[in-house]
Amino acid sequence: MPTRTYRPIHVATLASGMDLVLPLHEIIGDKPGPTLGISAGIHGEEAVGVEIVYRFMQTHDPGALRGRLLVLPVANPFSYAAISRHTLIDGGNLNRVFPGNRDGQLTEQLAFAMTEQFLRTLDYYVDLHAGGAYPTVDYVYILNAEPLSRAFGSPLLYRAKEMLTGTSVTVTRERNVPSVVVELGGGDVEQTSYVARGLQGLANILKTLGMLPGDPTPPPPQVVLQEITTLRPHHGGLLVPEVTELGIEVKGGQVLGRIVSPYSFEELEVLRCPFDRGIMVLTHRTADAVEPGIYAYMVGNLATAER
Repeated sequence: MPTRTYRPIHVATLASGMDLVLPLHEIIGDKPGPTLGISAGIHGEEAVGVEIVYRFMQTHDPGALRGRLLVLPVANPFSYAAISRHTLIDGGNLNRVFPGNRDGQLTEQLAFAMTEQFLRTLDYYVDLHAGGAYPTVDYVYILNAEPLSRAFGSPLLYRAKEMLTGTSVTVTRERNVPSVVVELGGGDVEQTSYVARGLQGLANILKTLGMLPGDPTPPPPQVVLQEITTLRPHHGGLLVPEVTELGIEVKGGQVLGRIVSPYSFEELEVLRCPFDRGIMVLTHRTADAVEPGIYAYMVGNLATAER
């Protein structure tokens, strides 16, 4: 008989007297199989991942599951509540401090609890991210589980030469756990299509692993990028985008967007495609107030891409 259990992980007691917990859900199928972990909300402003996990849990019958699902829909409750990339109590970025520290700052304590009671229990792992409150993104990393990364179904994949340290997949990859990091959606735009793709992508991964019945939907033609450049402005102000679509080809020097002063209307900075042949990976689809150093654009190099 399949079981579904909510078993929150206690992290700390706050000065308000409230308990800080990680909301872990466990689904155990009635047939043996692996343990797959799914997390979202490591960065709190990436809310579409939380919605994808919620809708996935509402639409899939646990009776059809082989093995066990461990689902962590909001990995950083503080940053999620604040719609922020960081933990407001200490300013930490949760996805830079794994495996954490039981005796460290609060963000490190969150990472430690997630590592010990979630990440170290998995056979497979999927971590959902998005562009954030303003930018929109669309690609999947190829780390150590290329068939699963491809099965998610995104048209763009990224075979990064190096990964940032201190991320959640740092823990799983050190244990040789096949891991997938998804970057999908975000921005101040309708998220329905991204949610639908996220639901299909998770189902495809479970079907690929034999945890759900049926065959996964074949992915679309996919481009594997070897190089992605992130463009960060040196000036704050109003970002007025000129290229708002993802997955389209752009030319060297093409204007992607402009930073203008919303006060004097002076043009402060022009952001251009850095490659002779580029493809849009992250963009702003609306005119947004921005600060220096934010994610303005991510552009992939088509000259070195795999087809």
